[in-house]
Amino acid sequence: MTPMRGTWQESYREWADAMKPGLQAALAEERKVPPQKPSVETWLGLALHYHDRLLSLWEVIESADALNHDIPNPDEVAWAFLSLRKRGWLAVEGDMYGLTIEGRRAISTIVCQQNYELLNDWIQDHPPSGPITSMEVFLNLGKKQGISRKPRSKA
Repeated sequence: MTPMRGTWQESYREWADAMKPGLQAALAEERKVPPQKPSVETWLGLALHYHDRLLSLWEVIESADALNHDIPNPDEVAWAFLSLRKRGWLAVEGDMYGLTIEGRRAISTIVCQQNYELLNDWIQDHPPSGPITSMEVFLNLGKKQGISRKPRSKA
């Protein structure tokens, strides 16, 4: 997609209007979405995480562009939203999208100290297979980093 004439905000709205029917069909499980790279879920998850509220689709696109200097295509948005929903992390109210409380906590657990690469690694290592809590994320994160819960012996 290329930007339309007018402001960027108008372009984001036009892109959102073009994406909306396909996204709604995908979320209603009326359209198959080809698999995307795990980094797409990271990218769109962070775009939602950046704002502590529900966003219109054009605001999601704007946030994604601000993060990655790129506009997600319709399949990327649909696939990321389906993946986030499968984890129990996507909140949808009408035409507004955001993270559930658990999704926000889980992503915050991973990206503390601005470590976005760690979120991408975690998502790649944990394909969506059902709802997951922030506590499960935290415990899995500790296992991945080899954190031991046992006290160290003194040498």
